[in-house]
Amino acid sequence: MSDRVALVDFGSADDADAALADVRKLNRKESGIHDVAVVVRTAGGHIELHQTGQLATGDGAVAGGAAGLVAGLLLGLPIAGAAVGLLGGGSWGLRDTGIPDKRLRQLGHELEPGHAVLCVLVEERGLPQVRDALAVYGEVLEAGVEPTAP
Repeated sequence: MSDRVALVDFGSADDADAALADVRKLNRKESGIHDVAVVVRTAGGHIELHQTGQLATGDGAVAGGAAGLVAGLLLGLPIAGAAVGLLGGGSWGLRDTGIPDKRLRQLGHELEPGHAVLCVLVEERGLPQVRDALAVYGEVLEAGVEPTAP
């Protein structure tokens, strides 16, 4: 099965955040949601990305550091293990998983200033559930996901 992106355009970031709250109520595992992002083009024309499904760099560093510390304790090198874990975890968090940032930024440049768009990366099987949750906010558009380069 392939993944799809469901998109809804909003007149403001606050409206997009309200829809985001409804998407968060869905069971991510049952609905097959992999990533959710709100793209905002501010009144000044700046593009802001609010991604909720990606592992942040800080989260990756903390997880990697904890794993490295445990491994270091087992090997007798706790400080070195934690340092290696922090670096590895931080690098993992920097990977672009989910909806590609480049595509989200392109989408942001297409928005009118002050507008926002909610993007949900979902497995095809969960698309009807996501579409139903977002239909109250307006037209739900769908797009395929381009494979990422290795």
